[in-house]
Amino acid sequence: MRGNKTRLKQLLLGGLSLLAGLPFLAAGFSAKLLTGRLNRGLPAAAVIVIVSWYLAGFQGAALTAVCAAVTAIAARSGYKLLKTLYLSSGFTLLTATLLSLGFPGFMNLGESELEPLRSIYVSAGLDSGTVDHVFSLITYYSPGIGAVQIVLGSILSVLFFQSLNPRSMGSVIKGKARFSMHWAVAWIPIVSLIVLVTARMSHVSPLALRIAKNLLVFSALPYGIEGLQVAVKWVKSLPGMAVMLILSAIFAPPVVLGSLVLLGILDTWFDYRKKIDLRIERMKNEGSSDQNS
Repeated sequence: MRGNKTRLKQLLLGGLSLLAGLPFLAAGFSAKLLTGRLNRGLPAAAVIVIVSWYLAGFQGAALTAVCAAVTAIAARSGYKLLKTLYLSSGFTLLTATLLSLGFPGFMNLGESELEPLRSIYVSAGLDSGTVDHVFSLITYYSPGIGAVQIVLGSILSVLFFQSLNPRSMGSVIKGKARFSMHWAVAWIPIVSLIVLVTARMSHVSPLALRIAKNLLVFSALPYGIEGLQVAVKWVKSLPGMAVMLILSAIFAPPVVLGSLVLLGILDTWFDYRKKIDLRIERMKNEGSSDQNS
């Protein structure tokens, strides 16, 4: 039973990693190889990086190599899960940012890279003008969207690697990740919103406006993750709420996503998870005192 659960988790995380991008699935497998015997694992990991280069280009191969190397080093060093997630996503994002200065890729998409998709959009019933508008939006927001994809892919790659390693192994990332943004980071979306509001009333540099918009897109990821953790904590404390949350996510996804981001921002200051833990502890104490009486 436990083995089936483990395999299901591996399939789920592997599929999500592939959905985020082939380099992240390849990074999970490569990290697994690099935590074993290096005389065997290193050549095999090199082959995976070469395949990633062939299928996803130079930037994809670079992301595979960096993500895998950082994850493997963290595992061999005995780092906790949260620290590994920070290091892996941070170094992979830095690599993608530097490569975007000279190569098209995750964070530097041009309309020429999107052109092969035109026939798909047209066959779906969109006219040429609408397709041009969609391509323009994707190009404009590609730094923010690409950063979200890279960080999310790195996180999934680490979790996939973790699922491939049984707890009995020495080179394994342990622990759970209680993610919480520092309160000072909340000024990034606040300042970005101020730039957007200012642009409606006076002139703002197009570059500054694009940076602000893409920062808002990227900020939605970490605060959304923090908000999701708060929501899961809240659902676990109230039986029956899981069904309502799932139904809300199905029928009103934009509202749910926006609510999770807002909840994550508010949790930065109010620490809702601590309040929920205190409430559960108080209820347990009251229950035990009632039994004693």
